Amino acid sequence: MNNSEYIVKFVTSLPQEYQISNNEIAVQGDMNQGDLSSLIQQLLSAENPDQEYNQLFDFFINGISLRSTLHEFITSNEIATEKTLQIEYLFAVPEPKLKQTINMNDWIIAIGRLNNHILTCLSNGDIVVCSEKGKILKTYKTKLAKSFTIFENIIISTHWDCTVRVQRITDNLEFIAQGSLPSYGECSCINKKNTNEFCVGTANGELIFFDLSAVQKQVIEMVQNFKVHQQQITCCQWIRNSTILTGSYDHSICLFNKRTESINKQLFAKDSAIIGLCYLENNQQIVSVHEDGYIKLWDSLGEQLIKIYKSSLSQLTSIAVNANGQIIVSSMDGNTYLWDLRGEVPLYQLNGEGKAMACTWIDNKILFGGSTNKLYVYNC
Repeated sequence: MNNSEYIVKFVTSLPQEYQISNNEIAVQGDMNQGDLSSLIQQLLSAENPDQEYNQLFDFFINGISLRSTLHEFITSNEIATEKTLQIEYLFAVPEPKLKQTINMNDWIIAIGRLNNHILTCLSNGDIVVCSEKGKILKTYKTKLAKSFTIFENIIISTHWDCTVRVQRITDNLEFIAQGSLPSYGECSCINKKNTNEFCVGTANGELIFFDLSAVQKQVIEMVQNFKVHQQQITCCQWIRNSTILTGSYDHSICLFNKRTESINKQLFAKDSAIIGLCYLENNQQIVSVHEDGYIKLWDSLGEQLIKIYKSSLSQLTSIAVNANGQIIVSSMDGNTYLWDLRGEVPLYQLNGEGKAMACTWIDNKILFGGSTNKLYVYNC
């Protein structure tokens, strides 16, 4: 037991009813997250006796999440304590619990949502619709696929014969169009503000643009193509009406402007290929996941690397963000990791098997899967 005592000041951006007076207070060094949560509850109850407080809180010091005793945290992070220690508290992220696993018949390479159902795309081309309870409702057979993109009921797939297909799920799977690509299509994304527009990132570093309003006899022709990267484009996201975010094996991230037909900004990771990306709209930051197991946070405006995180000893394979800004990343070690990027380590490891190839959020659920043909569903 550690008898150290620290003078701290608790701060928060939570609503007024969860804020306490900005007075300094002495706390024991052997207090952990649960102990500090109990203390915050007591302080809040003292100031608001008519209200009940039973929430668990997460705590951050210098932007780092507290996951040990206060003394251990201060010692391991070499934090100076001569002055008052400021501790931020927020609602805790509960540990996700495995709800169920759903067995598929091939590797899972994309996961999405179709109304109240789960939509899963497999490497053999199958598109599987499941109920929330895990019952397989329908399986649609399509061509062997390299990649899938799911947007509402639209599915864009790229294939080993250098084609791209667009399909729509209504009561059945409706084939809309097929187009040719100059090389393998590795990823795709759709313009959410104009869903007729989509693009494909290819193995030779090009972005190929298509317009669904120009489909003739179920054939779609590319309308523009641009060389954006020197090597394969691994991931892309249409983040604004004319801007596409891309990552590549050439270790770079590009913000390509379709209107000006030019690269607006380019960020260099230097030491590892980019496997997945997500764009944080609120602060215009980019999160990238890499083949060496690292996550990197970028300032897209200042074109600077903000922070590097070690997530896994294995290659990371995909990334997804929810409405609260929480990040999940899947890994070739079979697991998926839940992050709050203010912390130095993942909040939680969600255990899987084999190689996890895809992950997503659906409401308060985390779903991931890969080489074991199993879809893991965790409740948050």
